[in-house]
Amino acid sequence: MSKIITLLIEFLNRINKFIWKIIIFLSNFIKIDDVIINNKPTDEKYRLFKVDEQPIIEPFVKLEHKDYKQLIKDNNIKPINRRKDLNINIQCPCCGAPKEYIYNNNGKQTQFECKVCSHIFVHNPNKINDVILKCPHCRHTLTKRVSREDYDVYVCKNNNCKYYLNNLASLTLADKEKYKENPTLFKMHYIYRKFNIDLPTLTKDYRDFVKQPVDLSKIYSSQYILGLCLTYHVNYGLSYRQTSSILKDIHEVDISYKTVENYCKSVSPTIQALLEFYPYELSDTIAADETYIKILGKTAYIFFYFDAIKKIVTSYRVFEKRDSLSSIKAAYSTLSKYDKLPESLKVISDGNPIYNVAVQYWTQNGLPFNLYQVIGLTNQDDISKEYRSQKQIIERFNRTLKYYYRPKGGFTSLDNANNYMVLFATCSNFLRPNKALDWKTPVQLPELDGINNMPNKWIELIKLASEYSKTYSE
Repeated sequence: MSKIITLLIEFLNRINKFIWKIIIFLSNFIKIDDVIINNKPTDEKYRLFKVDEQPIIEPFVKLEHKDYKQLIKDNNIKPINRRKDLNINIQCPCCGAPKEYIYNNNGKQTQFECKVCSHIFVHNPNKINDVILKCPHCRHTLTKRVSREDYDVYVCKNNNCKYYLNNLASLTLADKEKYKENPTLFKMHYIYRKFNIDLPTLTKDYRDFVKQPVDLSKIYSSQYILGLCLTYHVNYGLSYRQTSSILKDIHEVDISYKTVENYCKSVSPTIQALLEFYPYELSDTIAADETYIKILGKTAYIFFYFDAIKKIVTSYRVFEKRDSLSSIKAAYSTLSKYDKLPESLKVISDGNPIYNVAVQYWTQNGLPFNLYQVIGLTNQDDISKEYRSQKQIIERFNRTLKYYYRPKGGFTSLDNANNYMVLFATCSNFLRPNKALDWKTPVQLPELDGINNMPNKWIELIKLASEYSKTYSE
């Protein structure tokens, strides 16, 4: 064996000498600087997400003093001689001209122009009260650029718009060259996002993401055993199997881990009513952040909203996607817990642009709040310097969740994940002492005074939640 190793080493040394001879030979013809590879990553600056102010919204003004027939007669306008007939029955919303006088303006039957009155419009048969969206800087009619799942994007294409000219003038010479090569790197024109989210459905959905309550009085074990299951699984972060084992080894209660799971999942829909309808006394400083968990090996996202001063969890829902709709729903879960929004309400988050979208949506729907985004890991701006401590509070809370979540190794469904998050948020708000509050719970319930052990506290919470559940079901 030693002879084989010796031969291999001698062979590799010969190859090494041969390679160096080749390098020395090539160095006579090629400069070393020409073959040095720059491994530094390119520092490409991406544009920051920015939400512009509201557009000017004007109703369509239909020509009442002259109909299209009179306009055609006065101006001797002839029907359009088109190669292919329009497949939809359409008329001008301004003067009422039929489709014989309507141009297919972009070839896709999404934008049209009237030959009679020169009005440009987008046909939408489902829209009853049509409006015109205009740029607030130049009053130019906005053009629909693209349709997303939850909103449509409108843009001002007027090259003489003050907004566009000011942005163009602020570019450096290097940025202007980049803008010519790739205009998408810069936001130059006014942009407006028109949401297509049904508000009544959204406001109802945020409390209906867990299943309806079940009758806990029909379980086979006692209420105290139910409290023990919740204590070990939620307060101490044990898995269902570990909870089942400790009940048998210490309390001599022989129930399967599946029974423990069913008990915990049965409590969530009932106790959610307490979590959502309790009259919290929230401050005006809310920290927001999203973290991830695993559901059947796939990534899902939890949107936490957290009172940075009183340490109360106000949003805790799990979503399959980290998108604008998820952020909008999570924000409403917090905003709905205020009887009246304070004028100084501020939400501190990271630089994720979906929080900007949530601000824009709820501002349009009468629930405005101020967003302060902490960017990066160092304080490079005044906002990050002032609000980083609040952002670190929610980051610390995320680590607390991961500590209790890790033994579970993920969830089997989105419903199971949301059921657990209801229990976790309930424990955080009503049962777990907080060091920043002098080891008091964020919400102190008088019903829990005098109860010294945690299982009985859980039982009392379930009884209290049943009263709120009646309001929830009405």
